[in-house]
Amino acid sequence: MALVLCCTGQNAALAQAAEGVAAIVNDEVISTFDVRQRMRMIISSSRVKPDEQTLLRVQQQALRSLIEERLQLQETQKFDIVVEQSEIDQAIGRLARQNSLTIEDVKNDMIKSGISPTTLESQIRSEIAWQILVNGRYGSRVRVSNNQIAQSKSRMEAALSKPQYLISEVLLESPSPEQDPVIYNGALSLIQQMQSGAPFQAVARQFSSAPSASQGGDVGWVHKADLPEEVQTVLDGMQAGTISPPIKVPGGYYIIAMRDKKDGGAPQVINFRQIVAPTGQEDALKSYMKKVQSCDDAQDIKEAISGAFTNVFEDVAISELAPAVRDVLDSLQPGQASKPVENPQGAMIFMVCSKHYAEGAGIPSDEQIADQLINTRLAMLSRRYLRDLRRDSTVEIHP
Repeated sequence: MALVLCCTGQNAALAQAAEGVAAIVNDEVISTFDVRQRMRMIISSSRVKPDEQTLLRVQQQALRSLIEERLQLQETQKFDIVVEQSEIDQAIGRLARQNSLTIEDVKNDMIKSGISPTTLESQIRSEIAWQILVNGRYGSRVRVSNNQIAQSKSRMEAALSKPQYLISEVLLESPSPEQDPVIYNGALSLIQQMQSGAPFQAVARQFSSAPSASQGGDVGWVHKADLPEEVQTVLDGMQAGTISPPIKVPGGYYIIAMRDKKDGGAPQVINFRQIVAPTGQEDALKSYMKKVQSCDDAQDIKEAISGAFTNVFEDVAISELAPAVRDVLDSLQPGQASKPVENPQGAMIFMVCSKHYAEGAGIPSDEQIADQLINTRLAMLSRRYLRDLRRDSTVEIHP
């Protein structure tokens, strides 16, 4: 994106004639009125107090959002994407219900605050149109394989033994190292505002550059390894209900809200079979197990070997088993059987049918994991698409 400080030549003359021009995006004007209206909406919805430092951040955020929305709408117009008023009303209706209001209440509150309802409608129109474009452009290309789902689930299960954190986030991007002090001071101001009562969720929606902004910064339950190293070092020292100081990361600053935390060690549950053959029948047991492909196959051993039997163990917490048995089962994957073990009853084999975590341990379903992977991929492609639009566009910022 070419950033041009006004003004030279013909553009200067145009700017003088067009009083109140804040920026020009590919020959499309963003007026100072547009910026003021967006600032009012940000302040009203986030409930921040408009002190000097916060106002600077709000102004920067308002102008950045308006520029990005112009770029998005200009791109969607190339594909004849039209957002109906009914779709916008539905989105406002969802927003109203989240705040226990009606659509009329939302619009009336905006008017009382000096905000034209078209300001919110324009923002929503851009969001819907852009989502349609991104989904149409990339949705059919984004595929998630069963192997990817299984790998993601395995990582989640492996992490269940480690501490988990329920967090929300605000990411404030810094365009350059020279801007870091300004962004840092803006982060401090926002933290102070939230500690004084401004809702973290509302602040995240208006100020955060993270993909979670549309969910009010909600990241959900995470493990330290899921987060940037700079953030990991801060988590352990935070208590539930606290907000972190600004955390410097490449490209900006994070603000983390610690909503809850819990120790690891979610109970793992196992289904297995204990297959026993009488003394002297070890060779027969080994021969029989060569034909066994699953736990169901082991049920008829009493017909194949006289005196043999199978004990069925369903949904047993591994932690409740004897250490020696637990060690054997831990070493096996579903469908695998141990080597015969001699005991007073004869020869014994353990076979694992399945392993899983108890309900409520926090592992999503396969469908939920697939949705998460797809949404993450689409969010990345959306940011890359918008970045390319910025790079290939001409944006004049008027002081």
